[in-house]
Amino acid sequence: MRHTPRLRRTGALLITSGVLTVASLAVGTAGPVSAATTDGAAPVGSAVAVSSSPGRTDYVALGDSYAAGFGVAPYSATPAVGCLQSTTDYPHQVAASLGLRLDDRTCTGATTDNITRLPQSTGAGRGTAPVQADALSKDTDLVTVSIGGNDLGFTDLIANCLALTKDGPVFSEIHGKTYDHCKDYYAPVVHGVERDRLAARIRTVVAPRLASTFRVIAQRAPRAKVFVVGYPMIAPSSARSPKGCFSSLLGDSGLEPPFPQNAFPFTATDTAYFHRTQNALDGAVKAAAKARGFTYVSTLRGSAAHTPCAASGSAWISGLTLTDHGTAADSAPLSGTKYRILFGALHPNAAGIAYLRDQTKAAIVGSR
Repeated sequence: MRHTPRLRRTGALLITSGVLTVASLAVGTAGPVSAATTDGAAPVGSAVAVSSSPGRTDYVALGDSYAAGFGVAPYSATPAVGCLQSTTDYPHQVAASLGLRLDDRTCTGATTDNITRLPQSTGAGRGTAPVQADALSKDTDLVTVSIGGNDLGFTDLIANCLALTKDGPVFSEIHGKTYDHCKDYYAPVVHGVERDRLAARIRTVVAPRLASTFRVIAQRAPRAKVFVVGYPMIAPSSARSPKGCFSSLLGDSGLEPPFPQNAFPFTATDTAYFHRTQNALDGAVKAAAKARGFTYVSTLRGSAAHTPCAASGSAWISGLTLTDHGTAADSAPLSGTKYRILFGALHPNAAGIAYLRDQTKAAIVGSR
């Protein structure tokens, strides 16, 4: 799904198409936000203590940025520098609340291959995370895993779909063409029939990879209870937001800061398409989990009222925020511009992580 970056000019702002990579678009909040200590969550800045007490449950957390708490500082240096794993991600909070011995292998940008067979470069040569499943053994009692979004290529989808206005067009040229809505590229109608590239990829690529990954987890940790934690909702349904919920990434001036915080710069057509795609991905993850006999922890429906489009203070997912004073510690450069995108874009904020914690904790406790 990648294409050669091309520069387009919007007023005085140069936008490089295709530059919002995992290191940038998977990032962005209104700034680094520290999760509050609630309901037994680990204190900010501290890791969950690992106890060697007899009878303590051994818990291994696997997954990508949604499990790692990407965008909610402070970050741990484990499993590798550059994983941007929050010290208050949902695995840390679940472990602290239930008294579990945690080995948290979650890493921003991880794919199913990084769980099963490939060490993960964390970008810019900063570090290499070991294969996540290497943490599993016959002594592992409990596993959580959140994975699949990067196999789908959701980051590229978002990067290609950023819109100039509520009616389009999108910022980026895709394979040399400009589209009013990126859905016109991802799900074109050919001879009266829609050909949805992402729906096809979920069926033919993501679903088989999930099945293979869950098989490896079962083999490596044969005694463990495994909980597959689904993704929360990013884009609202048309029923909840019939006219979409576009807000400009650039603000009213479109040229200079200050820029709006937590923008949602997607057309109504593309928002509906994201929603449909999320549902398809959620269905594939759920089906693969159940086929393997794992417990599926649903988070999609329960977060429907808390997308980035929700009223101020009630969103569980961060929008996109441009800044002119970010650093490598809290943001990533937007190539072709003098600006940066704050970490955590379209990822759970502190309240969203608390929701994932509560859903996961309830599933674990309910299985006992």
